[in-house]
Amino acid sequence: MQDFIPIQFDKSHLSTIGERLYTQSLDLIRELVANSFDADATEIKITLNDDHIVVEDNGFGMDKEGLQQYFTIGSSFKKTNPISPKFKRVRIGEFGIGKFATLSICDRFEIYTQSQNYSATLIFDRNDFENRNDWNIPLIEHQVNSQNFGTRISLSKIKKSVLVSDIERHLTNTFPLTDKNFSIILNGNKLQPKYISGQHFKIREETPYGPITGEVIISSLILDKEHVGIGIRVKGVLIKRDTFNIEARHTLSIRRLTGEINADFLPITSSRDNLVIDNPQYQEFYQIITKRLRKTVRMMEKQAMQYQDKKTEKILSEALLTVREAMKKNLDILILEGLPLFSQKKETEVISGDINNSVIATALSSSKPNLSSQEVSERAPEENFLKDQLGNVLKDLKPKTRSNIKTLLRDKNRIIKNVKIGGNEFLVSFAHLGEEEKESFTEGGIIFINRDHKLFKNIEGKSELIIYHLIRLVTQEIIKLSKPRDLEIAYDWQGKLIRDAFLALKKDKK
Repeated sequence: MQDFIPIQFDKSHLSTIGERLYTQSLDLIRELVANSFDADATEIKITLNDDHIVVEDNGFGMDKEGLQQYFTIGSSFKKTNPISPKFKRVRIGEFGIGKFATLSICDRFEIYTQSQNYSATLIFDRNDFENRNDWNIPLIEHQVNSQNFGTRISLSKIKKSVLVSDIERHLTNTFPLTDKNFSIILNGNKLQPKYISGQHFKIREETPYGPITGEVIISSLILDKEHVGIGIRVKGVLIKRDTFNIEARHTLSIRRLTGEINADFLPITSSRDNLVIDNPQYQEFYQIITKRLRKTVRMMEKQAMQYQDKKTEKILSEALLTVREAMKKNLDILILEGLPLFSQKKETEVISGDINNSVIATALSSSKPNLSSQEVSERAPEENFLKDQLGNVLKDLKPKTRSNIKTLLRDKNRIIKNVKIGGNEFLVSFAHLGEEEKESFTEGGIIFINRDHKLFKNIEGKSELIIYHLIRLVTQEIIKLSKPRDLEIAYDWQGKLIRDAFLALKKDKK
């Protein structure tokens, strides 16, 4: 004998759907605004006080059939009608349960709506609804007497406090306020989209599931936590932010990484606060964005390195100028015959000035993108001369020393300075030599300074400390070349050089 058992749904569970799915009151406001967006509203007014919340829009409103659909749990209307009729918006609503989010903060709400041929007020009271023997909701129909279409939802007897500042921040981040046909007014103030200064990189990719559009932004400043990461929008609504694990592979601070990407084909969770990741759509999306993001970050890291090279080169020049002035005042105690390796020949003196520089093996167009062709041609002999000079130094060294120097020259972006004093000169190579290498040393008459040393890394952003650091290291190596008789004399000589270097630096700043 076959029988049947009906599926039943207790009314008390209906009223707790919103509480379970939407744990934050901000999500409730988001759902109400999303419904207005789907209804082609151009303006949404939100009024908030201690015990009332009113969300009113100028969309196309609802007729009686629309109200019936609105209260159909799991309605497929927006799935079968995914595009709005007037502005062709991709509708946000998907599951048909968002209206019950209102019950997460109040026990009563009213819906007033007017469309072209229909006007009505619907009242939902939790206690009244749960005590009824049916599933009906009181409806009061009105005579249509104006052209002011739209819907107003009023929530009364609010049980949870909602801060205006939190709602403003949440809605500003969530909805496309750059759309000229869409605006949100909160307690009389129109919400404005937040513009983030920095470098903007447009993204547009086609996938088998649909397009991916948007932009990645590398901010000029450190961002608030709520803006960190790439915002992923589905059907106009911000679902989440993701860094795509960039921090594990790159040195760029994720506190500067932001932007937004639209991918309407991505499936989202029922609470609309996360993405369903175990599907081919998300896997395709993640792979494409990760690849583009890594390319963008690598380019930014290269630019940051070039900028840091220029800044460091300037500081090194300033430090060496002060050392040179100090050496002039102390020629009586310095034995410069230890530096015959770089004696200048008249036919090779093609560089003007006392301190010359070059960033070896770095394309001029990359290290300084705005250089004109004339400036490139002017700097090329300077770069080539120092390259040749290093090459000649290597030829004159013993094979074992020459091999060691070649190893030390492995950093292609090293900064090289040449300092002349009297009839002699010496080279300073400022390069990335690795954390395990000494902070400075001399090989073959070349002074090497290690940019990867932990001490330098700790003070890299502090210009004055870097100058002192460089003056200390360069004078230390010069004293070692001069071969003093004992440590006491060496420290005395270095002290005099550092003192006179700082006097020259102080005088120059005046």
